[in-house]
Amino acid sequence: MPNQRTFLAQGLSANGVAIGGLASIAFSAAYRNVVQSRSDGAIGSEDVDRAGLAVDVAVECTDITKVNALLAAAVGNTTFSGKESGAATWHNYTVPGIVFHGMRINIPKGADATLSLSGKVRFPAAATELDGILALTAASGSAPTLTYPARLYRPQSASFDPDGAATAIAPIHTESLSLALDAEVIEDFADNDIGHTAVDIVGWRPLQITLTHRDAKAVSPSHITAQLLKAVRGVLTATLQGRGGAGGTPAANQVLTVNNVLWTGANHRDGGEYSEFSLNGSSGWKAGATAYQINSATKLFSFA
Repeated sequence: MPNQRTFLAQGLSANGVAIGGLASIAFSAAYRNVVQSRSDGAIGSEDVDRAGLAVDVAVECTDITKVNALLAAAVGNTTFSGKESGAATWHNYTVPGIVFHGMRINIPKGADATLSLSGKVRFPAAATELDGILALTAASGSAPTLTYPARLYRPQSASFDPDGAATAIAPIHTESLSLALDAEVIEDFADNDIGHTAVDIVGWRPLQITLTHRDAKAVSPSHITAQLLKAVRGVLTATLQGRGGAGGTPAANQVLTVNNVLWTGANHRDGGEYSEFSLNGSSGWKAGATAYQINSATKLFSFA
């Protein structure tokens, strides 16, 4: 048999936002309703039918600073390419209507920061089937246009500024920092729809933050983690170190700012290795008269 493999997915543009550092894009298609009739004198269920085709999407990349634009972008087409095995040609994919409804950002000390996105496909028409979602144009000779991410790692200089406090609380020895955000999403099909023609975001749940550090500084009557946990809500900032760059020059550092953070839990572990402290927090979307947005002048979280 001939070789029909593709590999090396590149050139991802999701709802008009070009994404670099693509690790993978995955699609999971399944019918939400599988109907089985009760047995009537037969050895088992006689009939199995299906309805409501749904397609879930997962993206993994290192282009973490694009997250605000991605979550706020209007739903349109998503395109990417896969290299054809054993040839100099590319297969090009076009996917309509991805609604991104969740993200995870992980920023470790010793590896690239990564962004994971989750989404659902909004079928563009009642008669659209799976072959209309994963539309493929085979064997194009043109390589995709590449986007290079601003790769970041090593969260440093973490600082938490409680509202109204005279000084910030700044734990050192940051090990990792992570953000997670999910929306309340609804989807439906009806009448003669093959797939889910309605997919909508009702609203965003609170942003979840986890900060892990090894600062065992004594702060009477306990340590700095206990001081953070009892603090009122405030602003978390952390400097993220740039990687790569043109001509071997490291890319510029960026500062992650997370507003309206309230620490909600802490973990403390001692053993043969260095003591480690983890803080969990949540950010709501309104503080006083300020209503935060995903991608506006008043972002709930941002990179700069």
